[in-house]
Formats: sequence, C-alpha cells, structure tokens
Amino acid sequence: MFYGGKIRDLLFNILEKEEDVIMKHGAQSRESRRAATQGMHTSKFCLNPAGDTPSACRLFDSIVSLCVPVIISDSIELPFEDVIDYRKIAIFVDTASALKQGFLASLLRGVAEERVLKYQKELNKVKRYFEYGEPNGTVHEIWRQVSQKLPLIKLMINRDKRIVKRDLDRPGCSCLCTNKTGVITTL
Repeated sequence: MFYGGKIRDLLFNILEKEEDVIMKHGAQSRESRRAATQGMHTSKFCLNPAGDTPSACRLFDSIVSLCVPVIISDSIELPFEDVIDYRKIAIFVDTASALKQGFLASLLRGVAEERVLKYQKELNKVKRYFEYGEPNGTVHEIWRQVSQKLPLIKLMINRDKRIVKRDLDRPGCSCLCTNKTGVITTL
C-alpha cells in the first residue's frame, strides 16, 4: 500500500513523460500557488492523489477551478458527502490502477468532451461549497455538519453518563447469581 507523497512521486514519474500532460512539483510560495491556480483553470482534469495530510486544498482548488478532480485513492472521506454526489463531479481511480504505466493517461484521454462538460456543469453547481467567501460556502457547510452531529454527540454523552459501570469480576445479573455452576442453561 502506498501513502501520500509516495503516490504523488510515483504518479509524477509515470505521467511526466506523457504528451499533453502537465505535471509540476513546486514549493509553497505565492508564485507557485498562482501558477497552480492558473494551471487548474486551463486544465480539464486535476489529479488529487491521496495525501499525507488532511489539510491539502487541491480538491477545493480543482473544484472551484471547474477542473474535473481525478481522485486517486482506495478509500477516502470527502467533504460534504451528505449533499454532494461526487460521482457527478469527479473520476475515481484506485491506486493500483493509477500506478500502471499508461493507464491513467489512457483513461482520461478516453473521456468524451461532452462528459467533461457534464462534469464541469455539475462542478459549477457545487463549487459554492468550497468557496470561503461565499455566504453559503465552506464555513457555512462546516457549521451545518457540526450542528447535525451535535445531537448525536449529546446523546452519546448522556448515554455514557447513565450506563452503570460495574466491577466485571462480580456477576451483575440475577441469572448468573442463581446459577452457581457458571454454565448457561437457557438461551
């Protein structure tokens, strides 16, 4: 199994030789971010390999840029999945397939232009969820999800408070106390 930066490095090595594929490594500088943003705005597809940190903003940036995310992961939890059907806005590829020479480039070259436009139309519908300045954007969605989880958290706290803690060395029910043999006689 490959994680984070290893996947990105392997993909870079596989894709850098592909014609019409632009791959860039860069430092976290203002110029690099500006170039990456420009690249996303002019690209059909943006790679989003599983990262080694949950704070990477590649997915948000690609969605806001209407660049179809190509999510490379065997299992990933995506933001706002309760309101966004990611199958309509992204292409999912398992890690093993993505790391096969030629697979990813061939897959993406095979996506019809009409399909790319459908992805971009759907991206445009959901991009507000990923814009921090938007009143009903990212911050609103985070608070909405927290508010939905709060009742469950309160329930679990209250449930935990009422559960009777007992010493497991001593029997806690009458059926065990009356059956001195310790053999279960009824189901």
